[in-house]
Amino acid sequence: MPEIFGRHYDRHALEIRIGDAPQLGGITPILYDEGRARGTSGFLLRTGGGLEVEIVADRALDVVSATYRGIPLTWRGPGGLAHPAYSSLGINAFERNFFGGLMTTCGLQAFGPAGSDVDGAWQEHGYINHAPAQSVTHRALWGEDDCTFEITGTVREARMFGAALRLERTWRAELGGTTLRLHDRVTNEGGESTPHMLLYHCNAGFPLLDVETELSVTHLAVRPRDAEARAALAVWNRGGQPQSGFKEQVFIHEPCAGEDGWARAIVSNPRLLGGRGVALAVRFRPDQLPALMTWRMLGVKTYVMAMEPANCAAIEGRTFAREHGSLPFLEPGETRDYELEFAVTEALTAASERSAKG
Repeated sequence: MPEIFGRHYDRHALEIRIGDAPQLGGITPILYDEGRARGTSGFLLRTGGGLEVEIVADRALDVVSATYRGIPLTWRGPGGLAHPAYSSLGINAFERNFFGGLMTTCGLQAFGPAGSDVDGAWQEHGYINHAPAQSVTHRALWGEDDCTFEITGTVREARMFGAALRLERTWRAELGGTTLRLHDRVTNEGGESTPHMLLYHCNAGFPLLDVETELSVTHLAVRPRDAEARAALAVWNRGGQPQSGFKEQVFIHEPCAGEDGWARAIVSNPRLLGGRGVALAVRFRPDQLPALMTWRMLGVKTYVMAMEPANCAAIEGRTFAREHGSLPFLEPGETRDYELEFAVTEALTAASERSAKG
């Protein structure tokens, strides 16, 4: 039964109080009509529990923004949202087209630095985020006592004489809730074994990220990617002031699951909401996504702390993964499923989330 403004209501009790369901929450199709975003289609999803997200159909059904009770939760890249037709190519393509947001999908065949090998070439963090979804649907599903909002679509990454991968994506949220759930299914539709690297780039930004911010992770170990990260290992989980000339710091974690089978990465700021605090938790299953990277980037305008669950720990890229024997492959007809949850909590609940730290 949905909790709306501190009180539980069944379907009948809600329907007699409102004239139209979007008064409380729902899914609204949107079309961007300015700048490089012109012509891009998407959805505004409002749960009625304070959580609002923009899901962009023409960019792989990724999530360009999220707010809780009007508070922005995510960082947005300086290039903004761009329609795939306006996406730039070349060596700086990712930096120009990365909108950040609650989630940018990296893959499906590679993430990390650009490169090429016997299976083809790829740009930084892969191509899938630039692909528009097809067969997109949205609906509200009422049960006896609850209502689920659902958005689905299919995204393909394929080329002649190369890989043919299909991503079936479903987003769900409940009326009155503060959790957004993702289910992805990736299938190799081609006739050859193909590399399959997948990383979910989840980007917290101001005001959730600030000097008081803390990142907590359920992990067994953490190691720095390079010398920049090694020098900051003592503060890998801390926010700070924006700094001119700041060099990015990437940390590689070995996540561990709790008794429920889920691992967590949580960004929290105790100052928000008048001192009650707000936390954004990214939950994932290590049996599906056995790696986690965190990105600490306290630069001017590039002021972001990211949580990045992935299906392998080779943030150094596909060439590195192949050389070290850790490159995942999908065989012809093989399918893999991935689940992710984004949960927003306030202080007391956030503290209980942190207590699950391993």
